[in-house]
Amino acid sequence: MGTVNTRFVLITETNSLFGYEFLHRLLADERSNLAAVVTRAPGVLCDYYLDDDVQVDVATEARQNGVDVYQPENPNASEIVEAMRALAPDYIIVANYQLQVGRELRDVPAVDILNFHPSPLPRYAGLAPYYWMAQNHEAQGGVSAIRMSAGLDDGPLIAQQLLSLRGDETPDEVRASHFGASWRLFDLVLPTLHARTYRSWPQDLSLRTYYGAPPQRVLTTA
Repeated sequence: MGTVNTRFVLITETNSLFGYEFLHRLLADERSNLAAVVTRAPGVLCDYYLDDDVQVDVATEARQNGVDVYQPENPNASEIVEAMRALAPDYIIVANYQLQVGRELRDVPAVDILNFHPSPLPRYAGLAPYYWMAQNHEAQGGVSAIRMSAGLDDGPLIAQQLLSLRGDETPDEVRASHFGASWRLFDLVLPTLHARTYRSWPQDLSLRTYYGAPPQRVLTTA
């Protein structure tokens, strides 16, 4: 099992707790070669985590582990796309990234580009699904992994786990349960990526719900 050398690029927000765990799972997996991490430009932080007691820095953590880090203002810029092509990844993993990934970047990996989204797609596509599930007193949550397409969170599913909710959880409680389930889902999916045995099926977009930014978003800090 240790002879597999699957090359990955991880794309995430710089201060993303969600992406931080994907980083460490890829680093810990002896069959994975994490070729690079792409985060947001220096100084741009995701507001989901600004009030957390523990702050993470994916870019610094990746560098400390010998991984090349790219922090473009525009991930679709030609120089970034060319740099990613030169790395020759088998997969790009997107885990909590608030800029849209264009076609040329999506076409870079030899096998696939996959997005892990902490909601029961096609429901709760969009931003901060844990916030909206709490606001809606949702009783049926879930986490999903999809093949990325031109649309937002509407690509074919490759894995999904549904989660029961009480309906009275806070956003932080929904976030904790759904982040944990997403990390476990990645652990289950990863062997199928190495073996290239995963399958996909289309979302039923007639059931799609989409939510935008929660109130009082702050995208940058000094």
